[in-house]
Amino acid sequence: MQIAFTLFKYFPHGGIQRDLMKIARECLRRGHRVRLYVIRWNAPPPEEDIELHVVKVEALSNHRLYERFAAEVHTHLQDHPVDLLVGMNKMPGLDAYYAGDSCYEEKARSQRGALYRALSRYRHFSRFERAVFDPHVSTEIMTISERQAPTFRRFYDTPPERFHSLPPGIETDRIAPPDTRPIRTALRTEFQLTEDNLLLLFIGSGFIKKGLDRALLAIHALPDSLSGRVRLFVIGHDNAEPFRRMAVRLGIIEQVTFFAEGRDDVPRFLFAADGLLLPAYDENAGMVILEAMFAGLPALVTANCGYAGYLRDADAGLLAPLPFDQQHFNRQLVELMTSERRAEWISNGKAASKRSELFELPQRAVDYLEIFARQKRRLIAFALYKFFPYGGLQRDFLRIAEACLARGYRVRVYTLSWEGPLPEGFDLIRVPVDAVTNPSRYELFAKWVHADLAWRPAACLVGFNKMPGLDVYFAADSCYEAKARQLRTPLYRQTRRYRHFSRFEHAVFDPEVDTDVLLITAQQREQFHEYYGTPDTRMHLLPPGVSPDRRRGADAAQLRCEFRREFEIADDETLLLLIGSGFVTKGLDRALAAVAALPDRLRASVRLFVIGQDNPRSFQNLAAGLGVADRLRIFEGRDDIPRFLQGADLMLHPAYMESGGIVLIEAIIAGLPVIATDVCGYAPLVEQADAGVLVESPFSQENLNSILARAIEDRTTRARWSANGVRFGQTADLYGQTDQAVAVIERRMGAGTAAVCDAH
Repeated sequence: MQIAFTLFKYFPHGGIQRDLMKIARECLRRGHRVRLYVIRWNAPPPEEDIELHVVKVEALSNHRLYERFAAEVHTHLQDHPVDLLVGMNKMPGLDAYYAGDSCYEEKARSQRGALYRALSRYRHFSRFERAVFDPHVSTEIMTISERQAPTFRRFYDTPPERFHSLPPGIETDRIAPPDTRPIRTALRTEFQLTEDNLLLLFIGSGFIKKGLDRALLAIHALPDSLSGRVRLFVIGHDNAEPFRRMAVRLGIIEQVTFFAEGRDDVPRFLFAADGLLLPAYDENAGMVILEAMFAGLPALVTANCGYAGYLRDADAGLLAPLPFDQQHFNRQLVELMTSERRAEWISNGKAASKRSELFELPQRAVDYLEIFARQKRRLIAFALYKFFPYGGLQRDFLRIAEACLARGYRVRVYTLSWEGPLPEGFDLIRVPVDAVTNPSRYELFAKWVHADLAWRPAACLVGFNKMPGLDVYFAADSCYEAKARQLRTPLYRQTRRYRHFSRFEHAVFDPEVDTDVLLITAQQREQFHEYYGTPDTRMHLLPPGVSPDRRRGADAAQLRCEFRREFEIADDETLLLLIGSGFVTKGLDRALAAVAALPDRLRASVRLFVIGQDNPRSFQNLAAGLGVADRLRIFEGRDDIPRFLQGADLMLHPAYMESGGIVLIEAIIAGLPVIATDVCGYAPLVEQADAGVLVESPFSQENLNSILARAIEDRTTRARWSANGVRFGQTADLYGQTDQAVAVIERRMGAGTAAVCDAH
């Protein structure tokens, strides 16, 4: 398989850098392909089998540099995908993270003041850390010390199953050979040290973090009996100048030698020295602790080092307790060099090298990477402005998203608001934008979503509202441009509202964009062809997505009886039903006018139930003005729609415009006759099933009034329509929308039906 690693800066002697190359070489040994993304590569070129990408980004600050690096990496990966993206530094969009660094949030809160957390630097590193450890992301985390997982979980509540512990990965050349005397003698001669000199080592890139200042203070505080004999060698990749000046001020510069660029012959120093110092302020692991133990070098380290426990358990040196006390550390340094237990510490440290698991970090890490790749589920992101349980668009979205989840994909949902329960497994992102007008709000929504996806990319972005940058659009809405030209005046097309919605529709349907469009009616194809010239190859006509529970069942008669008894509807009364969120668009005013126009003897026996998520006040006022308020009852969205379909006598749907109108099909297959305007996308199915009647365009209120009156009086025709609709529901292709929609999404991702990548 192809594995990509990201690292901000590579230099040969850093601990994380060395771990990276060990893991990369183990990947190569197992036949995997390796790609490295870095900002800086300060070393000879890697093995020919490693694909190195030095990302060309510049910035005035490190955090801006890292943001641009992350963006460039994800851009490159879009055209050159890999099976697994592994970060050696924290950044968004990782499949796996090698936790070589400690918890940034802990340091920011325990070692910095509140003002620090107002800086852009803090906001960047906090955001990058949350992008790895947030409970809603899926990044797998490989830890290198036992103290990491509890700390990260305390700040982020990361699920424990995402943490995977690694053993150390010490190079075997750190193990002391049977006789180190020749090596010791040669090095001490090279640096003009006698056997009377006591050589201490400080090894590690990052002098501040690793506590070099504490080491220098301890050297300065040595008693005269030791001070003249002690030399400190500092080896690491860092700026040594501030510490050189500190040594001068302390009067110990003659005792300190800096090797600030790191060295390739560290084992020689370990075998020739008398002690190791690591008084770190913060040290996630501390590989040098184990290296010193195996080399037979007693160490003095602070207890907060990740590998300090190995030193303690082996009894191979001294731990400086926390909270750190410089005076106590000074005394411990004297003990390290003069204790009668030195020979015992040396022997204990060397004995620890017999534990084979302490050398297995690369092997275990690649074991995990192979598992992660096999289990990796691709992420599908969905975007819709608002979710509420009873909208047709929302129900279509929910079915498709849940089907993707069932097929093994991860699901992320971007929305402005969510009402109702959240399905298990959904990663819900409530987009935190607001504005005075809807167009402005939707502009901000689209920008926020794409900014978030730049850091946490998805394999596919599926929109249920029109917006730029979609991979797939589910066309639940009708053509906006058609409405603007057919139902509005030319003056409307000068408004900002028009410009916004027109631009967002162009961003989906223009011939030069590549969004795949899921159509729900053939009528939509004609409109989008007419106004945009959208290629046929991008438009996919789906069958309706009717829920089978809308079909008439064997208990229909009992349901009808119970329903009408509950709502006190007599057998000789006619119950009309209008269902749909958006009462204006669905033509509720037309329905009320038709009821009001009925002859007195019919109107007295008619009831109109309306179910939908909308503000009913203006329609209640309209009903009162028409004298039919006592005939009207309006419900908010409900979970028991099948009961209403079985209990009613006629579905009334005189919509002004309706791209689909799934409720028409739901009524038909439930045996409920339909009266609808012919502008509805699914209106042709009413005629095809012979399960109702359509009001032809151009719409005439008088025509609707007479159709409704005849249908109420003609029970025989209604019974025929009902039987025809039930038969139609048993034979027609009405239920395959979800599967076909998911198939288009999978083709768009190039995934076929395989949601799990092949870790061959």
